Order: sequence, then C-alpha cells, then structure tokens
Amino acid sequence: MKSKRTTVQRVARSRNGGTETDSQHIGKIRSALRNMSRWWKPFALALKAASHTSYVGRAKRVHYLCAVCNRLHEKKNVEVNHKVPVGSLKTYDDLPSFCARLFVEDVSLLEVVCKPCHAEITATQKSNKS
Repeated sequence: MKSKRTTVQRVARSRNGGTETDSQHIGKIRSALRNMSRWWKPFALALKAASHTSYVGRAKRVHYLCAVCNRLHEKKNVEVNHKVPVGSLKTYDDLPSFCARLFVEDVSLLEVVCKPCHAEITATQKSNKS
C-alpha cells in the first residue's frame, strides 16, 4: 500500500533575517518585556509590603504573605500578580497597551501570591476569556 505524500504548508519566516515567524518574533518581545518587569520598582515595593521578617538565632528569615491563601512562603515560591490582567501581546498594535498594563506605577494594582494560587488565578482568567 502506497502512502500519500502530503505537503505541509509552512508559515513565512519574515522576521529576523528570515529566521523567525511573526509569532516567534512577538513571543520573544513578550518574553523580554516580562523579564524586564521583574526589576520594576513597584514590584519590589509590593514584595516588601508583603514581607515578614523573623530571626532564628542570628539568621534572618524573610517570608512573604500570599494575598489569596494568607500563608507565608519563601521568595522562590511567590510571584507578583497584576490585579488587572496584563493580557497577551499578539501584534505590534497591542504593544502600547500591553506595556502600560505590565509596567504599572501604582503598587495597589499588584499583589503577592504564591505560585499555586497564581496558577489558579491565571487558569480562571484564561477560562473566562474562552
């Protein structure tokens, strides 16, 4: 029995010297912007507001209070969440509004949540979008 040969339609690689699709290009921009936001001063202020310091002997322990489950977590287990969802960056036209929502100046629009709570919040937002 002969197998039929099908041709796969390829997406044009029109970005970065013909090496990336539009989707890959926008994805890299989105990733770079989100990475930059980690050092945004209001994020640090939100973390500081949620921090709780304790001392065990001479050792200083800093934990962060999750705004959802109200439990203390280590820094590696918390993330800063935008109360107003940032959304997605899909085209260059979305860039100004995406940046405005990502780089908020008002600390009250941010909250510190643990990773499991943040995953639930994000999943709920995505399911409500669909």
